[in-house]
Amino acid sequence: MPLTGFFRITWTIQLLVGLALFLVASLIEYQILRAFFAAPAIGLTLTAALELGKAAAVVWHRYLASGGASGYPASTRAFSIAFRLGLVGFSVLCSLLYLGVHLDRPNLEAIRTAELTTIDARLDEDLTRLAADRDAHAAADRGRRDQEYADARRDHQGQVDELEGLLRSEMDNVVGKTFKGPRYEELATRLERARTQRDQALSALSERHRQEAAQLSTSLSRDFDDRRTARIAAAETDRRNAHNASFDGDDRAHDPRVVTLMRMTESVFGLRITPPQFVFVFALFLSLLIELGILIAFDTVTLAVLPALAAQHHEAVQREALMAEVAGSAGRDAIRHRAAMDRVRKGADRLVERAQAGTQSAPDARPARAA
Repeated sequence: MPLTGFFRITWTIQLLVGLALFLVASLIEYQILRAFFAAPAIGLTLTAALELGKAAAVVWHRYLASGGASGYPASTRAFSIAFRLGLVGFSVLCSLLYLGVHLDRPNLEAIRTAELTTIDARLDEDLTRLAADRDAHAAADRGRRDQEYADARRDHQGQVDELEGLLRSEMDNVVGKTFKGPRYEELATRLERARTQRDQALSALSERHRQEAAQLSTSLSRDFDDRRTARIAAAETDRRNAHNASFDGDDRAHDPRVVTLMRMTESVFGLRITPPQFVFVFALFLSLLIELGILIAFDTVTLAVLPALAAQHHEAVQREALMAEVAGSAGRDAIRHRAAMDRVRKGADRLVERAQAGTQSAPDARPARAA
């Protein structure tokens, strides 16, 4: 392959690389500018103007710098360098903003959502446990009352059953065809009294149990409401903390590759670097690499074709200068020709005027001589 073809292929590849990096930088800048402006057209226009200006600045700086200080004065050179540095700095800043958003705690929202889900689940568990404790306490107290009522009824009913048995036995003692003797009447009276005492005791016990149940229900409801309110307030505080938390120290929020690299760096070199520091250095390095790639691609390609461009430009300038000189000479000749023609026309006009004046004066002189 001829040497010229090799360099053409190399320059073409380098130019394609520069265009690819140029496109990447443009897309990054557009994403950042679009976020800052309400109208996407403004961001797109600014991106196109700034990126095209950056590429053009590389070309014109290299071309004008090859012409020497006379064609590229110090003031213009300073403005060009300031403009280029400003564009590069702006591109670096946009790259830092863009890469920082994507590299700094990429799992932040997922971790925050998981924390909020855990808080809600823990709150549901606490409220369920509180309700279960309240119901268990109420059931235990209800069981105690039922057992107490059953014991009281059993005690009183035992005496009643005993008296009823004695009364039935007394009915077998028939005297004069009657069994209602003094003993029977005494047992009947005692049975009636035992039944009355049983009913009164059970009624009083039921009333006391009803009051105790009402008091316990009120106490349990108040305690449940207080504990429920406290749990909800604590959960709400945890939610606010989760929303405001940065999770910088939580490895789950960072990219696992970054976390692994940080651990390797600390274990091998003893240098502790936080993920935000790594993100800043990496984003700065990548953005500078993109800008340097664009600069080298356009600068070297311009430098390669600069002799041909300079010769063409010099020839075009000379041709334009010659054409301007010829056009100026032709213009001056035309002006002189128009001036000469004006003088001839004016001289002819004066001759005609004199001739007309002489023709008019001749008839007037002949009648005067005849008289």
